[in-house]
Amino acid sequence: MLGEFVSAEQYARLLQRGQQDSEGWLQFDPAQMQSHYNRHPFLLQHRLNQHPMFDIEPLFDLARRHPANKVLFRRGDIAPDADFEASFVRTDTELTLDHLLTHFEPLHGYICISNPEQDAIYRPQIESLLAEITAHTHPLDPHITWYSTYVFISAQGAVTPYHMDREMNFLLQIRGEKTADLWSQTDPLIMSPAQKDRLLAYEGTRPPYKPEFEQRALHFSLRPGLGLHHPFIAPHRVWTHSNLSVSLAFTFRTRQSDRHTAAHQFNARLRRIGLQNPKPVGESAWVDGAKAASLHALQRLRHPLQRAEH
Repeated sequence: MLGEFVSAEQYARLLQRGQQDSEGWLQFDPAQMQSHYNRHPFLLQHRLNQHPMFDIEPLFDLARRHPANKVLFRRGDIAPDADFEASFVRTDTELTLDHLLTHFEPLHGYICISNPEQDAIYRPQIESLLAEITAHTHPLDPHITWYSTYVFISAQGAVTPYHMDREMNFLLQIRGEKTADLWSQTDPLIMSPAQKDRLLAYEGTRPPYKPEFEQRALHFSLRPGLGLHHPFIAPHRVWTHSNLSVSLAFTFRTRQSDRHTAAHQFNARLRRIGLQNPKPVGESAWVDGAKAASLHALQRLRHPLQRAEH
């Protein structure tokens, strides 16, 4: 399983550490956090481009020693509307990680290293960054319950196709330049309530891109030292410019996003039994909470010894 759950005790330690760190690597604007966090995408500044741990050769070494199932790789020159998951199913079975690392730029390489926090060398730095994020999100969205990090290394022209994640995200650009296109997670023309319910219930494939979405995109130019906040389930697509790129993504869930996820999953169950228009998640905090509690009660009845879904 990708990522790690965060216990209440771990969260308290992270929060204390982040609040005590006066010179962190990330720079948040409190007013912008207050107005934009988990509502709208926004840029932030950081200093990770000055950290030697995120230079190319140390990251290539990480890719070589990391568990093979946590290092996805492919050619990066694919269609921007390609299926996100299917893009890592390589038709070129002769492409190996060592070969790609040796000829990375000529092959327009693209690598996703999942969970660098599970590497003994990288874990202290990743935990330090997580503590900073915890300290700045806590006043608005307390208790991170789960997180997962990813290092993306991409050659010029590489594309991360249109998709949406089931959590929030801070994408930190460390080397090279990218354009990130985001769409509003609240726009019903981009994702209908039914599509959101199925997405969070892991039913079928993610909602697809359509050409008519293009005019509704927000465009962000990323360079070393800039990061971008992605709200919960906000659709996005990323383009690498003319230089090799390195980015670090922090994806995370909170108690609030867990409630929303559970409410979406409850709606999906209602749709399966014939109720086609349940109240959309986000319109009533009370209704969302009741749906989440109902789902967890049903799960406990069905699997009394298992932890509820996240």
